[in-house]
Amino acid sequence: MIGRNLISKGLLPGVLLVLAAAVVAAPGRPTLAQTPAPAVADPAALGLVIADRDCSSCHAIGREGESPLEGAPRWRDLHQRFDVGDLAESLAEGIVVGHEAMPIKAYEPADLQALIAYLKSLETPGSAPK
Repeated sequence: MIGRNLISKGLLPGVLLVLAAAVVAAPGRPTLAQTPAPAVADPAALGLVIADRDCSSCHAIGREGESPLEGAPRWRDLHQRFDVGDLAESLAEGIVVGHEAMPIKAYEPADLQALIAYLKSLETPGSAPK
């Protein structure tokens, strides 16, 4: 499902470039899941890669579809509830919510900026936090 989203958004070439760079890692180096995502020209595209890796098993991270985990908010709706830029501090420290299903994960600054850029890319014009 996410592959179709990447294709429809024209992000597949950038995502493939990021993944290819990760595969070329020298023997003995950490795997992609253990390292921060590499820098790319489009922070929102990198944010999508990170969201797909870390968040899509529970949340709907694209412009369509429902969250796989019932009750997990769809990312495209978050900006209607609050300013997604305000999530930066929580993500940097390891976001904690009132349920055990959400893992505590802290992000490096570059990955954090990419996630926020991707979240902001999902905002619809004219909508504001309630």
